[in-house]
Order: sequence, then C-alpha cells, then structure tokens
Amino acid sequence: MNNSRLFYVLPAGLIIVLGLAGFAPTSVYHQDSIERLHKDALVWDCHNDLVYRVLYEKLDIGERLPAGQVDIPRLKEGGVDVQVVALFVKNSLYPNRCAKQAFQMIEAMKKAITDHSDSVELARTGSDVERIVKVGKIAMPLSIEGGHAIENNLELLRKYHALGVSSMTLTHAISHDWADSSTDKPRWHGLTDFGKEVVREMNRLHMVIDVSHVSDDTFYDVLKTTSQPVIASHSCCRAINPHPRNMTDEMIKALAENGGVIGINYVLYHLSEEYNKARNELIAIGKPLYDRLPEVKDLDLRIATEHLDAGRYWPLENLPTIEDILDHIDHAVNIAGVDHVGLGADMYPRMLSPVGMRGAQDYPAITRGLKKKGYSDEAVRKIMGGNMLRMWNTVTD
Repeated sequence: MNNSRLFYVLPAGLIIVLGLAGFAPTSVYHQDSIERLHKDALVWDCHNDLVYRVLYEKLDIGERLPAGQVDIPRLKEGGVDVQVVALFVKNSLYPNRCAKQAFQMIEAMKKAITDHSDSVELARTGSDVERIVKVGKIAMPLSIEGGHAIENNLELLRKYHALGVSSMTLTHAISHDWADSSTDKPRWHGLTDFGKEVVREMNRLHMVIDVSHVSDDTFYDVLKTTSQPVIASHSCCRAINPHPRNMTDEMIKALAENGGVIGINYVLYHLSEEYNKARNELIAIGKPLYDRLPEVKDLDLRIATEHLDAGRYWPLENLPTIEDILDHIDHAVNIAGVDHVGLGADMYPRMLSPVGMRGAQDYPAITRGLKKKGYSDEAVRKIMGGNMLRMWNTVTD
C-alpha cells in the first residue's frame, strides 16, 4: 500500500494535503511481473501542457518541479517513453495574436529539450520515436493545441511543421474562423471550406490531426475529409460523463473505423459527472480573475496571469480516482476495440490530479489497474503506447 501524499498549493498559498491510496495488484498478478511488463512496454502520453512551466515560470524540466505532475525525473520514474508536449495557444489571443505565442513556445520547448539532450530528444516522426526510445531517451513530439494558432494561414501551418511540430488539435475551447469547438456556440456546424483545406494540407505534410476539443459536427467533417487516420489525443467517454468535451460511443466507433486512437485523459471534470457539477457550482460562486484580465495590457503578463490562476476553481472533495480513468479506458475498449485506445493525460501543474495518479511517476498504476481488470499483456502494451506509435508511424513516416 502506497501512503504517499499530494501537497497542492492553492493560489493564496493554502496547502491542502490529500492522502493517496496505492493501487495494489491482486495475488493473481505478481508485482515483479507487472513491473517487468511496464518497463518493457512503450509508454506514451499523448498530451501535456509542460511548456507553460518552461515559458512562463522559467522552470527547469530537468529538476523535480514543485507542485507539478510532469518533469524529466517524474517521467523517468514512471517509465514514460514518449511525452507529447502540447503548445497550447491561449484562446484570448485569437484572431491575430496567436503566432507570437506559438513561436515562443516552440523556441522555449526546443531549448529545454536541447538543454537536456542526455535524457530527452525532439521527435518529428514515428521512426524518430523508435530511434530515441531505443537509446534510452524520452521522445518528445510537439503538437499545436488549437487551430486558431495558424491565424487562417496555411503558410503558418507549414512553418510550424518545418520547426518540428508533428501534430495539431484543430480547435480548443472556442469556435474560430474555420472550425467549431465542442465548448462554444457553433458558427459553421462543422468545418468550413478552408477548414477542409487545413485537413488536406495536414495530410500532405504528414501531420497528425487531433480532434479532441472539436464539436461533433466538426469531428464528422474531419473524418469525411481526411485521407489518414486521426487521433483524439486527450478525450474521455460521454456515456460515462455527458460533458461536451467527451466523445459519444458513435464518435468513438467512427474514430476506430478511421483507424484512429482515442487517448483517455485524467482531467477531473472530464472523468466524473459529479465532480464536473461541483466545479461548475464553484465557478458560479465567485467572479474569476480572468474576467478582469482585459485590464492587463501587457500580453505576456496577461497570459502568465491566466496560467497561474488556472488552479483556482477545483473542488477539493469527492475527487475522481484512478479507477475512473480505468473505467473510461475500459468503456472505450468495449466500444472501439483494444487497437484504438491510448493515453493522453492532459496533466497541468495548476490542476488537481485523480487520487492514485499524482503525476507521471504513477504511470505503473495504470498498467497494474489494467492487469487487475483482466487485460492481457499484449492488450496492455497496445493501450500504454503501442497504438499511438502505430498512428505516428502510419501518418508521419
């Protein structure tokens, strides 16, 4: 039994201590055999916002970071082989101030990777991933999160790709000029003609198309347009929690028929309907700091302030647990088949984590949990990373 504790620092400096229970395997599965399985498997996390810590907090990812879930020491401890780094361009910069932040993020993350070249390396393709992991390093592909970052310009998309970006999420939380988001009012009821051009250009560039965050209509338009499989890098199952960011069973089936993969995320309000309701009530009580942010004229200061405030509205009771993550994985496998499910944690330093999944160091708990549910070693290998590698090999090479 693991009696470690999570210390979460709220913006006001209040420290909350949460006891975490370990996820012990049953007697059928011996601890040493599960540890060997986890060590031998390719472990791939398809989504993380680590770049914000690098760019705005000026932290060194080579050190064990305070109040955080992901850094190089934690990735190594958890046996993570591939960490996709999402370059999340703030929606508030739309429509014509996105490229500056995107280029800053690319530069900052590439420098951080270079500074720790003994441990990590930028991966552009599936072949890169295999080569990097083979020599004992962590592969780090880069992904643009939010198609608004291209500012309606295919040349910007090409520049991002040339700089090493291998994937792009088509929307984030807002509907923009060519695609609708799942968490905003529809403008186009799917993709515009230019949005379809973006999809085709990403196919031509061998970039991985990411449909997390997009509306249902946008999702189906993407599948009608793309010539390649797509991913939902960090999504959960709407059948378990009817959050619009989650995917319906019909969408998960269609994604599988396309040859794609859904990466189950660990975001508390995506995992649990009860927790999502509690969070919405907490948000409604007070006026969020970001409502006052238009008064902050300096762009970098405004974005940094948004980042630092991200942990303000998180209920501290009835937290989802690692069991909820496993339930979403299990449901997705039942709908799509084991070849089409992976992991995309979406860990963010200012957010609480599920009980039993403090950060990247706890990835072995997913392997243990899958074995406890009766998954074969082959199935575990696919879910932990094999399916995402297949996707990257299919699209990027």
